[in-house]
Amino acid sequence: MTRNRSLLIFLGVVVILAAVLSGFILTQPSTEDILVQTFESMETITDAHAVVELRVDTVEKKETATVEVWGRKGEDGPGAFRLEVRETSEKKAAGAVVVSDGETLWVYTPSKGKVYVGTLDEAKEMLAEKEFAQGNFEKGDFEHPENAEEAVQKLLEYFMVEKIRTEDEAIDGNSVQLLKLEPIPDQMPTEYAAVGGYINLWIDATRRIPLAVEYAGGSLGEFSATAIQIEINPGVEDALFFFEIPADVKVVNLADLAPKSLSLEEAFDAAEFELLTPSETPAGATLVDILEVRGSIVQRYTLPDGGSFSVAQGISNETAEPPAESQTVEVRGVAGKLFIAEEGDQVLLTWTEGEVFYTIAGDLIPDQALMVAESLN
Repeated sequence: MTRNRSLLIFLGVVVILAAVLSGFILTQPSTEDILVQTFESMETITDAHAVVELRVDTVEKKETATVEVWGRKGEDGPGAFRLEVRETSEKKAAGAVVVSDGETLWVYTPSKGKVYVGTLDEAKEMLAEKEFAQGNFEKGDFEHPENAEEAVQKLLEYFMVEKIRTEDEAIDGNSVQLLKLEPIPDQMPTEYAAVGGYINLWIDATRRIPLAVEYAGGSLGEFSATAIQIEINPGVEDALFFFEIPADVKVVNLADLAPKSLSLEEAFDAAEFELLTPSETPAGATLVDILEVRGSIVQRYTLPDGGSFSVAQGISNETAEPPAESQTVEVRGVAGKLFIAEEGDQVLLTWTEGEVFYTIAGDLIPDQALMVAESLN
């Protein structure tokens, strides 16, 4: 997963938060009051069913999809959900089904003829290790608000919210009202402020639920999600949250995809490519682990000051593409991409040699990352 993808993920989280917190154009005198009441209203939802149209238009891809989703709130843990892809311009995702009963997760991809099965914890661990292997920097924990007032105050620290008049606009026959959320530049992290853009939320004026959301006006492109059908608290059948595995597909257990710690000798044997190791590292760097992550080999190092970095390599279609702010550098005789964090003490260096991709990422300065790269042998 790339730094650019991290920005998309951040914006996706903001969109979801904004949708949950979105206010309705009532008679309350302030936007803050509207947002608080909306959050409290959303807390009354126990289950839901919707058909949603999705659109992504970025420099990297232009995709559309229609998905049908069902969800049920969990009492003491994760809720249950089901998502089915009805139509999509992405062939690999056609017919995909994702189901969870709150404990077990099934991911069915007809294009691959596989069903991935495991627990939610196994899925989270797998995604975390994938991000590490592809050079994502660690992210701070999100502090969950204790109540509606705290949630709204947190949102308003980062966004200005404006009510837009839309008397004649409707979605699926429902009258809607529009909120526009614009980031406050001085409050946003630099990398996100540089992206720009704003968020539009279309709100069902009667049922007080979000019907559509759009991110636009930024350098990343545009994203929108529109609920063309939605039911709140209809009573969802238990059977929807179980997936019956077709007889003609391969079952893959997520536990089998978990990263495996290897010795250096085992890593050389496991690699389906010529595995390289650095002969030069920053002073005091210590190799603490070698992981096999779905065919890629990740060498993890710690630094004396508590920092760390990784060297990842493998044959994959999911290479770590650096963000647009990256600079082109020469590394090992080929063109690579180097992204430097604002403070200058974290980097992401990527390049490809033939079919093999390489990523060096972590608490390094650019010269150190290039030194490690050039010493691979």
